[in-house]
Amino acid sequence: MFFRKQLIELFIFIIITSVLWFLFDLGLAVSFLCGVSVSFLSNAYLAYMLLIYKAKSLKQEARRFYIAEFGKWSIAVILFALIFSCLDIEEPLVFFGAFIFSNLVTIFFTKLQISK
Repeated sequence: MFFRKQLIELFIFIIITSVLWFLFDLGLAVSFLCGVSVSFLSNAYLAYMLLIYKAKSLKQEARRFYIAEFGKWSIAVILFALIFSCLDIEEPLVFFGAFIFSNLVTIFFTKLQISK
C-alpha cells in the first residue's frame, strides 16, 4: 500500500514537471522538481520509519513517531540547505510552491486511504 501510494505521487510529480518543461522552460521545471523532491523524500522517510518498526506499547509508538517526525524535518532542512547552496534555483516561488503542493498531495492520499 505504501509503495503504491509513493509511486502514484511520483508519477503525478513527473507528469507535472514534464508539462511545465514543455509549456515553459527547463528552469521552471527544475525548480518545481527540486521543491517536490524535498517534500517527497522527507515524507517517504517518515512513512518508512512509521511502517517498518512495530512498537509493543503506546509509549514506544509515540517515541517512534517523534523520532520519525524529527528525522523528516531534519531531512527537509538539510535538503533545503543543499539545494540553495549547490544549485541555482531560477524560480524560488515555484520551488516553495512545489514543496507545499507536494505536502498537500501527500495529505490528500493519506486522507483517501483512511476514508476507505
